[in-house]
Amino acid sequence: MGLFSKKKAAIDYDAVFKEQYKSINQLLQQAHQEMDYVIKESLYELIVEKYRELIELINQGASFDKDHFVALMDNAQKELTMIHQMNKDV
Repeated sequence: MGLFSKKKAAIDYDAVFKEQYKSINQLLQQAHQEMDYVIKESLYELIVEKYRELIELINQGASFDKDHFVALMDNAQKELTMIHQMNKDV
């Protein structure tokens, strides 16, 4: 009888958030050390996208300060825009 009635596994949004944030920090460290600005631009595009995912996790229930992470995403977006402009000028 209970063969098809499995309970849905509860998602720990805080744990998912922490893992995602850890990967963002690793990408940021890699981007800061990268000398090739084309690669740096690609890394920042990924970083901005991952910040969007963090904000979505907050919207889904992760208990972190949304305004703080929006500000971090905005800073990463500004850095991406600056790098993109530098690459365009070269």
